[in-house]
Amino acid sequence: MSGISNHFDAMVAIQGILQALTLPGLNTFLIQEVPIYQDSQLPLPYVSISPFGPESTEDVTNGIDGVNYGIAICIVASQNLTDLEQRLAWRQKMRSNLNNRSIANFMNYNLKVEMKNVVEVQAILGNNRFVSGFVVRAYFEEPRLQT
Repeated sequence: MSGISNHFDAMVAIQGILQALTLPGLNTFLIQEVPIYQDSQLPLPYVSISPFGPESTEDVTNGIDGVNYGIAICIVASQNLTDLEQRLAWRQKMRSNLNNRSIANFMNYNLKVEMKNVVEVQAILGNNRFVSGFVVRAYFEEPRLQT
């Protein structure tokens, strides 16, 4: 699983965790550069997994940095009030399976969920789409490169 980018590897690992969940009616989990939906190009509903916000670092030891990568997890679906309970259940199950979890085979010591708006009103008003998301912070300990 380890590639050239811890950030991307974390997104792939999160995709695998979400794909392994039983989420009735939700089967598509896409890694995207930005969480975007273009009409008729993707079947609804799906989950967008994408980089989010700035990275941050902190000193762990003289040779190790603690690095925090943000990853947006967004449920994208057609607007339909009768499906709201199911969508909220998807969100709850994804959150509970990602929060305070480590990723095997990584120098990652924690995934931490940051809650965001349960429903993005602008997506409904502007595009007639249901969007619900949160951010996962993936914390890695990375060796410092010596110059």
